[in-house]
Amino acid sequence: MTDKQIINGWLNDVQSDLVANYHRLGLRASGKWEESLDTFLDTTQEGFSIGIKGQRYTGGLENGRKPNSNKSKEALKKWVGWAGSTVLKDWVQDKGLNINPYAVAWKIARSGWQVPNKHNEGGLVSDVVTTDRISQLNRELVFNEVSELRSDLIRDLK
Repeated sequence: MTDKQIINGWLNDVQSDLVANYHRLGLRASGKWEESLDTFLDTTQEGFSIGIKGQRYTGGLENGRKPNSNKSKEALKKWVGWAGSTVLKDWVQDKGLNINPYAVAWKIARSGWQVPNKHNEGGLVSDVVTTDRISQLNRELVFNEVSELRSDLIRDLK
């Protein structure tokens, strides 16, 4: 097995576990988050660059969101108008909630949100991508390299 095959298998397992955790935590609304997940594996001079790309709001699902930094009346009005008519309108609809998306937007703009909370216990990413899991990938890659080296040595010595 090649290093790329090992890494791709690991990335696919992590992606599957992220989606499962997303559903377990009850975070699914539109489904755009899970649909957006995309693994990548690039070869670099140092080795490999790997990861999983997703929605920009992943950090908010994992860590919460700070209030808007610009609290001027104009800036808040602009952000609330945008968020209330787009992402929060969709979110309220997708979750089947009977609340005004503009009211939600005002609350978020002024206060942000904390994770964990009653709707999100936290750990969307951090419960899946752990240091143990990364160490497991490293061990598999080292074992693979040692196995290849051993095979090369045996073949060269014959």
